[in-house]
Amino acid sequence: MKYGDLIQFEQIESVIQLLDAGRPDEAKKLVATYVISDDMAERISKLMVPQLSFDDSVDHKGVLIVGNYGTGKSHLMSVLSLVAEDAAYAPMIRHPKVAEAVAPIAGRFKVLRIEVGGLQMPLRQIITLQLERFLEKIGVDYTFPTADKELNNKDSFEEMMAAFGEKFSDQGVLLVVDEFLEYLQSRRDHELVQDLAILRQIGEVTKHLKFRFVAGVQEAIFDSVRFQHVADSMRRVNERFTQILIDRQDVSFVVSARLLKKTADQQNKIREYLTPFAKFYGSMNERMDEYVRLFPVHPDYLKTFEQIHFTEKRGALKTIEAAMLAILDQDVPADKPLFISYESFWNTIKTNSVLRADPNIKEVMRVSEVLESRVQQAFTRPAYKAMALRVINALAVHRLTTGGDIHVPIGPTAAELRDAMCLFQPGVEDMPGDPAENLLSMVQTVMREVLKTVNGQFISKAPDTEQYYLDLKKDIDYDAQIEKRAEALSDDALDRAYYSAVKALMECSDDLRYPGFQIWQYQLEWQERRVERMGYLFFGAPNDRPTAQPERDFYVYFIQPFDKPKFADNNLSDEVFFRLTGLDDDLKRHLSSYAAALDLASTASGGAKAIYLSKAQDFLRAMSKWLQEKQMTAFEVTYQGKKKNLQEWAKGVSLRDRARLGADERINFRDVVNVISGLVLGQRFVDLSPEYPTFSVLVTEANRKQLIGNALRALAGGTRTKDALAVLDALELLDGDRVDPANSRYAQEVLNRLKAKGHGQVLNRSELLSGTSDVEYFAPIKYRLEPDLLVTVLGGLVYSGDIVLSITGDKIDSGKLAQLAERSIDELKQFKHVEAPKEINLAVLRALFELFDLPSGLAQKASQGDTEPVIKLQEKVSGLVPRVLKAGSDLQQGKLGFWGQNLLREEEAKDWHARLDSLKKFTESLAPYNTVGKLKNLRVTQEDLDSQKKNLEILAAVERLLELVVELGSTASYLSQAEMVLPADHPWVKQAEAARKALQEKLSQDRTAEHAAEYRQTLNQLKKDYITAYIASHSKARLGVAEDKTRNALRKDDRLLALRVLAGVSLMPTSQLTAFEESLNGLKSCSSLDEPTLVTAAVCPHCQFRPSAEQLELIPAANRLHKLDDDLDQLVTNWQQTLLENLEDPFTQDSLGLLPPASKKLIDAFLTSRKLSDPMTAEFANAVQEALSGLEKIAVRGDEIKQALLQGGSPAMPDDLRKRFDAFLNERCKGKDSTKLRFVIE
Repeated sequence: MKYGDLIQFEQIESVIQLLDAGRPDEAKKLVATYVISDDMAERISKLMVPQLSFDDSVDHKGVLIVGNYGTGKSHLMSVLSLVAEDAAYAPMIRHPKVAEAVAPIAGRFKVLRIEVGGLQMPLRQIITLQLERFLEKIGVDYTFPTADKELNNKDSFEEMMAAFGEKFSDQGVLLVVDEFLEYLQSRRDHELVQDLAILRQIGEVTKHLKFRFVAGVQEAIFDSVRFQHVADSMRRVNERFTQILIDRQDVSFVVSARLLKKTADQQNKIREYLTPFAKFYGSMNERMDEYVRLFPVHPDYLKTFEQIHFTEKRGALKTIEAAMLAILDQDVPADKPLFISYESFWNTIKTNSVLRADPNIKEVMRVSEVLESRVQQAFTRPAYKAMALRVINALAVHRLTTGGDIHVPIGPTAAELRDAMCLFQPGVEDMPGDPAENLLSMVQTVMREVLKTVNGQFISKAPDTEQYYLDLKKDIDYDAQIEKRAEALSDDALDRAYYSAVKALMECSDDLRYPGFQIWQYQLEWQERRVERMGYLFFGAPNDRPTAQPERDFYVYFIQPFDKPKFADNNLSDEVFFRLTGLDDDLKRHLSSYAAALDLASTASGGAKAIYLSKAQDFLRAMSKWLQEKQMTAFEVTYQGKKKNLQEWAKGVSLRDRARLGADERINFRDVVNVISGLVLGQRFVDLSPEYPTFSVLVTEANRKQLIGNALRALAGGTRTKDALAVLDALELLDGDRVDPANSRYAQEVLNRLKAKGHGQVLNRSELLSGTSDVEYFAPIKYRLEPDLLVTVLGGLVYSGDIVLSITGDKIDSGKLAQLAERSIDELKQFKHVEAPKEINLAVLRALFELFDLPSGLAQKASQGDTEPVIKLQEKVSGLVPRVLKAGSDLQQGKLGFWGQNLLREEEAKDWHARLDSLKKFTESLAPYNTVGKLKNLRVTQEDLDSQKKNLEILAAVERLLELVVELGSTASYLSQAEMVLPADHPWVKQAEAARKALQEKLSQDRTAEHAAEYRQTLNQLKKDYITAYIASHSKARLGVAEDKTRNALRKDDRLLALRVLAGVSLMPTSQLTAFEESLNGLKSCSSLDEPTLVTAAVCPHCQFRPSAEQLELIPAANRLHKLDDDLDQLVTNWQQTLLENLEDPFTQDSLGLLPPASKKLIDAFLTSRKLSDPMTAEFANAVQEALSGLEKIAVRGDEIKQALLQGGSPAMPDDLRKRFDAFLNERCKGKDSTKLRFVIE
């Protein structure tokens, strides 16, 4: 079986010129050979065709077709322009959806195709000159103004299309432009701005003219960095253009549908051929349809090809075409899958002498030739040589896909090489195990052999990603140089390498505490108290480190593993030693290679230096990985003479729990060191600070400031966050959810020291904190609290009113708690002293209790330390605040309105609201005074209390008025509805208006609502009067039970039934019958309304009677019903007379003899009796209709007669009116036999 048997191969033209579409011999070929993918069909149908159509609902814009060289851009423009020019081309389109979609544009245009690449004229000049020539050819005379005389380009286009429309009214003009990007790129900045302006205007005129513009560009110009300097102009052009993108899938479809077209039988044969090999590759099974469709081209060929920046897409097509021509007559190998894959393109590149001028390509070619030569000459595994050469070609091609940077360290993995090239080695199918893994192992073997054959030159493997790539600068064997230097390294160099790895693992910064020494300030968690302790981390032995100042809680040492130091271990409780005792050959190799690479980098320069540093980082990662993986057994930890490896120290302890890691988190080297160090130093921390607080959240150096800030803000009245409560609780400042420092040992220590100073004395900062300026503690032997925690304790005492805290420029007492949040922690830590609060002001306190209707004697009890007054005061405050808030809110929302009017004047309302706001602030200001101690700092004067007494009166007035409005509101609302129900001129409405005005006047003066009973009585009487008035109107407008029965009887009356039958006679004035039935049906009945119903509803719920909305009759409904009965008699009489007159008409008498005997008999009987038969029958009506069929009914409305008589003005002489009426009749009788006409006035 040959390749030619599996493919319907069809060569393609390499370059499509847009202007080819203008030659008839080429046009059919262009349409018939254009293949369209489903995705492209969707874009043409939904985006492009609507833009070209004349559909007014579309916002028409210019169209840009975006696609790289060779994607079929010019071909697409040629096809669409041909169809737009001649509808005969539409059926030739190969995709049915597109063939159907182009119907709205097929044959609707005169088409002008131009190419602008290489032109230097301004865009306006090119387009106008081309259009003028084009118009002249088709017989349209129009000349554009020259650029220097042009006032408005859009007006000129409108004039051009008007001239065009005179000759081609149902067609438009389609301008198609190719090589547009090349033209734009050639323009200078100021020229480009002008060109973009005319381009924008062209896009704008397409909105309302039958002018369409389509251009082809190689990239999306609106997003291109090439035009950033004219970004503003581009943005305006973008608003009037639509971009249609051609992507890789479209090119792939061209390949499969034209170059590699297959029948269903051929596809089955290919699938049978490939299926046995699918198990050797990662995704062939899943992508089998794609492999079959593109066979023998590998699906990844185009993906890789697209990433090569110097190629056109048509280059891929021509390369595939050439490869296909070469193998069409070859047999398909049965023992391996042979595809045209991307490495085959390397031979095309090598044979193109032009590409050698590109320095990047030239360099890749040079390296590739060296590698090929080495493999050809020295490859030790001949069976794998062919695969090795293919891999080198693939790496060379891949080197050119990295966006122009040929040195970036990325490339394909062995698995990607296997899959993207369908590499295969006969014999692999006989190996046991997973076929794909077996083949991958072979590819990896080939790669190792290639690296060995070329002595590590020019090919590198990224250790972290397993990617292989051409390393163009690797012209020396760096690994060999590193290995050589590593053999001569000293122990000191190896120790430095070890410390580099540990430094990275311990996440140490380059900011050393003491330059020249590898010592860092470090934090360990005191796990029992959930707080970090400060200490030092040192690389080396104790006798090597400087005297660390200030002294801290611990020292963690990492001892040198190679040049081991001699020092005396004094078994100190603050020292922990980590020693690497589990050295093996792997770690020594990583350490020595790392040290050697750094050593070589220090003397190298340029690219070599970068490579050595890069390799050093690789070795550092390898060291770090080893230390991470072997940490638990490789490290020995010594504390106070006890030596154990990490695994033994951690026995019975969950390191993950101690490190507080999530389920998906991995414990790292630093976490292990920290947890173990914290375990062994736990007792040391207890000995230092035996009564230190225990926190419920972890306090670290990183979050400490935030946590304590939250606690101080909570004391100042802010939100009590979880963190804030955790700090306050740890300092024993909480009693339940209430701040109370009475049970805090830390707070009581402060109070005891203040008390010991004596009455009137202050306790200075230096008497509370001791130590150096860098490290200070409160009660260092017992509590060892840091200054920030002491400030929190002092804040709690200020909150309770037990102390006043003096800071720079101010004193913070319980009335100034906001300062705890406003001042920085650093500023608070530098407080000056603490002092006892002043004594209670009894006179003001008595007045305060009296203001809130509390016994004034409570003030004396408060001065004696009794808590009852504080509790009662806070109860009053907590009860008053919501009242004030509600009253203020109700006042602001206009709830003090009655019967549609506000009871307060605007100025008065503003004053009351301001007073309530003042009362609210005053009341809220009392909330912090919740202890007897805080009352000593009460900041209230007698003037404040006098002012608030008035404000309390306003509160009472608002509440009383609100209560009254609520009570009377429902009745007032009812009456408001009632006013809209009755007509405006009804006596009750006038009565209601007067009552409302009087009531509102009284209420506006009555601030105490003492006349509430009077208001209530007035409203109730008004409601009662309304009910009486409404029922009277309702009874007049509605039929009762008896009348309703009468109406129903009238609806079934024989007289009415007779008229309905006679309405079928065309000559009868049916409008009279219609008017009668409308009047009868217009009578409404309702007998369910009673007075209790109207108590709750202002409108009858049964019939929704609203006098103001109905046209009320002067005559009651019952009387109107009796009149309708009389009207019906008259109507029957009139119709009877009409029938007699028309049937006795001489003209009608002549036609009676022509009637059927039965019909004539009925007519004769009527004429004899001169009365309508009872009951009326349809046979009689039909006989009359037939007898009068020769007569023509002319319906005339009264307003028509009036209009005719007024023609010529009014007043008028009798003769004038007769003439006008005669003229009106003559006009209506024109062309008709007047003897047969019968006028019916409706």
